[in-house]
Amino acid sequence: MSTTSQEFESYLTVSDTLPDNWEETNPVLVEQLKKIADAVNVRSIGWLLDEEYLSGEQFIPGANQPQEFRSVLKKVIDCGPLSIGANNFAHGITFDSNFTLLGLYASATNSSTLVAEPIPNSADTLSMNATNVIITVAAEWTRCVAVISYIQEI
Repeated sequence: MSTTSQEFESYLTVSDTLPDNWEETNPVLVEQLKKIADAVNVRSIGWLLDEEYLSGEQFIPGANQPQEFRSVLKKVIDCGPLSIGANNFAHGITFDSNFTLLGLYASATNSSTLVAEPIPNSADTLSMNATNVIITVAAEWTRCVAVISYIQEI
């Protein structure tokens, strides 16, 4: 399946001229409706939840089903507070041979010192295994969240 970025253009034309008769107008309107549907469906949904949910994003087709895009899943893990050293937080995601991590990031806030920073950084590390998100920090943080983006191969 060959696609171009033009097929998923998120900017729609504001106006278009339509033919005067219905037989010629119908295919033009159908094509415009398809463009609107693609533009709406390709967006990233603005919710970040603490449960597994569809992000609204589609990932490149897989080896097992080369004609189908794969849905991107996301999950937010509440990881705060953090103490110095390694901190483990169960993620509850099915992590098996079908799991592929697309993105993992976290951010931490210290409400006492009014400092916040992303993790990983030069002092802190972030990883995950089959059961936990692991955040190792050099300083204490009062709040932290991790966001995991992934796909499950079918």
